[in-house]
Amino acid sequence: MEDLKKWKDSPLWDDEASKNDYAYPLALQANVALIEGKRLAVGIPDEEVYRRGPFVCAKSPSSHIGPFKWATDFLVPDGTPVYSAREGVTIEIHQDSETWGDGPKFQDKLNYMTIEHDNGEYTQYCHLAKRSVWDSGLSLGACIRRGRQIAVVGKTGWTDRDHLHFIVFRIAQNESPFGFKSLQPRFI
Repeated sequence: MEDLKKWKDSPLWDDEASKNDYAYPLALQANVALIEGKRLAVGIPDEEVYRRGPFVCAKSPSSHIGPFKWATDFLVPDGTPVYSAREGVTIEIHQDSETWGDGPKFQDKLNYMTIEHDNGEYTQYCHLAKRSVWDSGLSLGACIRRGRQIAVVGKTGWTDRDHLHFIVFRIAQNESPFGFKSLQPRFI
């Protein structure tokens, strides 16, 4: 956490867009996405809430910094299906936790999946329900089409509310202690 704070304002993290186009990793009707998003945004300062397509999103000033700068928190209820934003291959799956809480001591209790895409880009889907990747019929090394259900949202890890934390990133060797950087996703 200290490294993240130390490097949070570095220009290394500024304005690099993804080369690939990505679909939204959720498929809710626009009116449902808006209603549920507004409900889940209660208590979040107005300057941290924004819209991305039909979704209400939040920007965490304590964790969406440095190499996580362009992460998106889609405010959707637990149990919402999660879909692959682009075709690729699963390279990481953590799905055995059902523990969550509001603070960094819960960061290692996160369920997530990482998919490798072409052009050296990756997507990561975080705060997934326990064993929901398995329940979706997926394992490491699975080839996934864009739009395939890969999991469902569930509170795990460092969180205080229902949401899908989504990030597009690439491997980045630089003077920071982080080996990656987030990219501004280009949604279609």
